[in-house]
Amino acid sequence: MTTWGLVIETTVGVGERKHLEANVLAHITGPREEALAELERRARSYSPEHPRSPKRRRLLRQGDGFLLVIDGAWQSFVTRFTVAELLEDSASPAARNL
Repeated sequence: MTTWGLVIETTVGVGERKHLEANVLAHITGPREEALAELERRARSYSPEHPRSPKRRRLLRQGDGFLLVIDGAWQSFVTRFTVAELLEDSASPAARNL
């Protein structure tokens, strides 16, 4: 059975300190379609820290996930949601027993 990582890359900071950070939200074991469905659910309900006063919110589908673009008063902020196959995890129980 395949394990999928639900990855989020989001804009943090503002102005000159604005940059992207990535995190694995969860792991899903099963078909890719189930992982994508869970990722879409999370993308639709995601509420980022920035912008504080959103003017427009757009969720777009990509091949392996979704792109959330939120326009603020002065800047746009982006969050990328990706489903990716887990190939190796150094913190897994099997890896720790080696």
